Amino acid sequence: MRQGLRELVSKLIQYLGLTVSLRCAMVEFLPFKGLIPQLSGDESVTDRVSPPYDVIGEVELKRLQGAPHNITRITLGGRDGNYDGASALLRSWISEGKLKEDPQDCFYLLRQTFAHDDKKMVRTGIMGALKLEPYETGNVSPHEETFPKVKEDRLNLLRATTAHLESIFCLYDELDQKVMGEVLGKAEMLFSVKDQDGTEHAFGRISDHASIKELRVALAHKKLLIADGHHRYETALRYSQEHGSDAKKGYVLATLVAGNDPGLAVMPTHRIFKGIQISMDELLFHASKFFAIWEVKSLEEVVRLISQNKRTSLGVLLPGGQMFVFELAWRPTDDPLWSVDAYVCEELLLKKILQKKGEVMVDYDHDAASVAKKVGAEGVALAVILSPAKLDLIWTVANEGEKMPRKSTYFYPKVWSGFVALDMS
Repeated sequence: MRQGLRELVSKLIQYLGLTVSLRCAMVEFLPFKGLIPQLSGDESVTDRVSPPYDVIGEVELKRLQGAPHNITRITLGGRDGNYDGASALLRSWISEGKLKEDPQDCFYLLRQTFAHDDKKMVRTGIMGALKLEPYETGNVSPHEETFPKVKEDRLNLLRATTAHLESIFCLYDELDQKVMGEVLGKAEMLFSVKDQDGTEHAFGRISDHASIKELRVALAHKKLLIADGHHRYETALRYSQEHGSDAKKGYVLATLVAGNDPGLAVMPTHRIFKGIQISMDELLFHASKFFAIWEVKSLEEVVRLISQNKRTSLGVLLPGGQMFVFELAWRPTDDPLWSVDAYVCEELLLKKILQKKGEVMVDYDHDAASVAKKVGAEGVALAVILSPAKLDLIWTVANEGEKMPRKSTYFYPKVWSGFVALDMS
């Protein structure tokens, strides 16, 4: 009897401890004194801002860096991994008044208006300083794997500049639309840019004390999912650990978007394979061990079938215009990753078949029509069309402590850089 009572008390203590832990679990998301561009009379904010570093091609980079104070001169201003020159440039912009720190702590607003699936959409994010913490705490969760080489480059930039110049992008469950409406109504809009794709990026300042307090209360007990910026988050965490006694270096610039935001759009990242040493007949033979396969006549049909199919499916494009749908015939386990088409592509098609005869190079493209044009040209022997990952599946994978393969998701549009920076010096 006493033994049973002790076990009951023990379980009750464990339960209460877990409950307290869950209630106390929270991210720390704070307003800060942002570095804001100060434009001269003949200057446009277009000359200052850019897409994030990892989606800028060589031609676009040359155009952007043609402006003397464009943010890419710093974020992509390294020489063989050395960013000392970029750091000196940043400090000169501050001393010359090209960037000016806000006099009080603020949240910032990023509203992006864009077209997606023939619809006009608006996505609203709140920018602030996010307290860095290891994934193990459970408050901030990743959903994709990262590249070590990329993280080393971003760490070099961070060590040199001691500033966060580009924002990571995180999701949380939801925000009361009334709260959001009240906050937006008091925001001071500062800049607006329309990019080459027609997306409007509108940036504003939230300095009203009541609005700041309301946002802090509303976001206090949220858990976050990193939608974009895994490399930057992990780099910032490592950097903060190198400077454990310096509290200012324990934060990263972050844009938070509610999971119930009507402007959330996720696009797929298709795979393009080069260097394949297997014949197409061999490919289809080995693939039949894992997939049900049928041939289709058009790219439009491929996209429609893989997006509508309840089973995980891949669209496979071969030279000569041949197109197939590979439908996963059986799930090896109940792991939610087997519902992620990028994971199925990597684990079965790439590792089990294509790489058996040698190394295969993988490129990425977000546009299915562009992918189709590349097949058969420039050494491309195979491409795989994927469907967009569903938001609830992304959360499920993250909550299970799993990670999708690199470039499994593409949250559109990207959070642009250069509107505000978080200085840690």
